[in-house]
Amino acid sequence: MSEPPAASLGAPLDPPGPLRALLEIYDEGFTCDTWGGVETALWHLAEGLREHGVEAEFYRSTEGADLGALAERVVRERVDAVFPLVESPLFVGGASRSERPAAGEGQPEVRELRRRVVRIWHDVSRLSPGLSTPPPCPVHTPGAAAPSGGVCAAAGVFPDGPAREVFLRDLPWTRCFGSRTYIPWAVDHLPPADLRDPFGPVLLQLGKTSVDQARVCLERLTGAGLPVRVVFATWSKEGRAARELVAPYAASGAVEVLDSYDIRTEWKRVYAGARLFVLPSVFHETFNFAAAEALQLGLPVATLGDCGALADFASLRAETVAELMDAVVARGESVRPARRPWTGWREVAHRYATLIAAPRRAPALGV
Repeated sequence: MSEPPAASLGAPLDPPGPLRALLEIYDEGFTCDTWGGVETALWHLAEGLREHGVEAEFYRSTEGADLGALAERVVRERVDAVFPLVESPLFVGGASRSERPAAGEGQPEVRELRRRVVRIWHDVSRLSPGLSTPPPCPVHTPGAAAPSGGVCAAAGVFPDGPAREVFLRDLPWTRCFGSRTYIPWAVDHLPPADLRDPFGPVLLQLGKTSVDQARVCLERLTGAGLPVRVVFATWSKEGRAARELVAPYAASGAVEVLDSYDIRTEWKRVYAGARLFVLPSVFHETFNFAAAEALQLGLPVATLGDCGALADFASLRAETVAELMDAVVARGESVRPARRPWTGWREVAHRYATLIAAPRRAPALGV
């Protein structure tokens, strides 16, 4: 299914009482200097859920490691939905035959916990270890003639439940999951503005492509005499390697480096005055906050062609990093930004609140 069952948030609850949701966050919490898209999304989702009458609380990854303790809390506090991080053992949906069962896996409370899990697929790491686009499923791709004994591409992550599944948009690899809902992210945590200077620096994010390709970006842009402002995908090993690569460029004054920032308060420091935002990514992006925020603030986006949702934000696309840099040098001053994302956090939170409420408002639907 593509939407949660129709249910008014004002309808009576069965059983009565407030709706409750638990959302997992990284152990660093919301005070770290590596605040990124996941933190942005969970923070605004929780704030929006509270506005819609859902009691939303966070728990840290270490607290979720003991499934038995988390399950006891869920039952004790009558929690309706638990949102684990993609990295969480709870996200997998259960221990496969090749994995040792987690502590407490067979307890009735843990089974109740798993029934309350909502998996938000904000990346594809569970389906594609290299973070590339998941391959077409031989069983669920429309029109595919599945061979006898064909195995679903998502079989290892229990696509038939009991978790409810949320995807950010309808894509072929999402159709392996029966209980699926499509709910986008939003970016109206930043005000719409036109902060672009077509003659300002190129805003370049590194960390989602190889060091060799990052070097091509830096050499081509600085070689053309363009000012460059660099930010990093701080979570990836490519991002850590890119920091070392950029260090001599920064020391010589060839590029400006923003090694860390708080997007909640320093968004002008990142985006204001740039000519465009360049993000060469070889990953399959289900959404990209940096690119969406760039559009929100009036900057065009340039990226590689095969990178999932990120390509939808782009005004400039190319198949290789070298070709992309050529396009940025040649046309970066004149290219116009794509359309701003239109979905707001209030709407996103309302759709999640409806999803959370569905089992208690329409239990016969078995969501």
